[in-house]
Amino acid sequence: MPKQKPTPQARALAEGLRDARRAARLAATEVADKLAWSQPTISRIETGARAASAEEASALLAVYGVTGETRDVLLSLSRDSGPWWFADLSLQRKTLAQYEKEAVKIVEFGTVLLPGLVRTPSYARVVGSPVAAVERQKKVVAYIDEGALHRQVGGSRVMANQLRHLVSMAERPNVQVRVIPFAAGAHPGGAYVLLEFGDARSVVYLEHRRSGLFLHRPADVEPYLQSTVDAVALDPARSVRLIESVIEAGPQGGHLLGQ
Repeated sequence: MPKQKPTPQARALAEGLRDARRAARLAATEVADKLAWSQPTISRIETGARAASAEEASALLAVYGVTGETRDVLLSLSRDSGPWWFADLSLQRKTLAQYEKEAVKIVEFGTVLLPGLVRTPSYARVVGSPVAAVERQKKVVAYIDEGALHRQVGGSRVMANQLRHLVSMAERPNVQVRVIPFAAGAHPGGAYVLLEFGDARSVVYLEHRRSGLFLHRPADVEPYLQSTVDAVALDPARSVRLIESVIEAGPQGGHLLGQ
């Protein structure tokens, strides 16, 4: 049976505690001495390999001098292990970035917007998301609803560069770009990121305007693993041809390359 990765809450708590220690200008060995803990214990908590209890988190935050809302947020992460929905995108994006770094395969679906892993910096800035990088040894599958190809995010020049970037990304051996055409009609898609780890259970991330949701329980993740989107998406070669046709047609039938 696949083992479980640190829960999203444990991973976010680890990030928060590490940031708090650094802000307090304390070395892990100093913290261990103050609390009479071992230094490896501090290290395992800060990497998420060991979930900190509420009592441990409280002790660490007291040493770091963390109070108020920040303390409340971090303590709440030590108490909850279910689906994580919290209106702190910066903390959740840090957690997502760590999962992406460790995943062996990432499946991302874009409906209104293009998937984050295939965005150009210009496109990402317009939609207010961080710029993501795809490691060449990591398998990535980007499902894109055709509507996202036509939506003029940032204007025609930004979109022309973005669509060219999609074609370029699709040429990488570890990246698949799959478009769900208008002709497919209704489909079971939706914006999400599925992270697969090979020897550990998968995690799903759903981002909304000012919050996000992590799913890690098997029953919650299973519908995304069994998604039927693949059946309605064009194959990679036909997907690229469709993207190229959108580039050539441009907005409202104009020539996008020339804008």
